[in-house]
Amino acid sequence: MKLDTIVELEGNKKYYILDETIQNDKKYFLATKLDENEEMTAESTIFEENKVGEDIFLKEVTNEETARYILSVFTTTLINEIDDEKKED
Repeated sequence: MKLDTIVELEGNKKYYILDETIQNDKKYFLATKLDENEEMTAESTIFEENKVGEDIFLKEVTNEETARYILSVFTTTLINEIDDEKKED
């Protein structure tokens, strides 16, 4: 799974992969749902990567505690990136 790509899940739902993190040896992705015109919506989801052999599957994180933790990791990463850009200016 790569950043800045579109993935299509069951039910023809499409998501744009925005960010990734590895926590406790598991890879997580922050993704934004796309509409029928492949435009980003306001709906975001956190997915956990699951590998079965060579195949990669995304499973939505439904555990609220895990989702909050992973979201805080993504938020901290974004804040740090913004701070780094400000320092460069």
